[in-house]
Amino acid sequence: MYALVTGGSSGIGYHMAKELRKRGYNVIIVAKNEERLKKAANEIGAIYFSIDLGKDYRKVREIMEKFKPKIVINNAGFGQFGEFSKMDEEEIIGMIKVNIEALTYITRVAMEHMEKGYILNISSVASCHPMKNLAVYSGTKAYVEHFTRSLQRENTKNIRISYLLLGPTRTAFFEKANMPTKNIEKIMLSPEKVAKNAVEKLLRGKRRIVLGFLYKLYCFLR
Repeated sequence: MYALVTGGSSGIGYHMAKELRKRGYNVIIVAKNEERLKKAANEIGAIYFSIDLGKDYRKVREIMEKFKPKIVINNAGFGQFGEFSKMDEEEIIGMIKVNIEALTYITRVAMEHMEKGYILNISSVASCHPMKNLAVYSGTKAYVEHFTRSLQRENTKNIRISYLLLGPTRTAFFEKANMPTKNIEKIMLSPEKVAKNAVEKLLRGKRRIVLGFLYKLYCFLR
């Protein structure tokens, strides 16, 4: 059986791919940076496809039709920290394309080809409250949460559709987003533990996944 993970060349996606490989799945990882992707694929023992999901996400259809994965994890995404009116326009458009457009399209294709399986969409605790200097990122992640919850209500196939409200995790996300971590370093999560627990809960059919007591409380107090 095949499992597909977007953004699987590093961070949480990489560790989720490793976790699925340990469980006996043939893993397909998709990401933009071919050099890093190839290295990750060799370490995991995965098939890889270099695709810029901000531009060419429709190419994923070919992969789906060929391999018919039973697990699809929409992990690819990025953020940018800063005042909205001063942000680079291309960064804003890129976030929307990757975090919303690509995720929506891949979910649609997965549901089209699956009769039975699992889909996990990666949202964020940033979706639980409006966030200063993360307006676009938190907005896109709120879309992911509400989109997935809506699908859970209308899904008539034997597909388990889940979403992860991810808390701050020790990955390169913050560096790439130019986001300070001084006040949250002590409560950041381990990517290995996040991946392991998220995959376990996905395969148990947990519809809403939040890891860590603080983040559960944060999202509870909306």
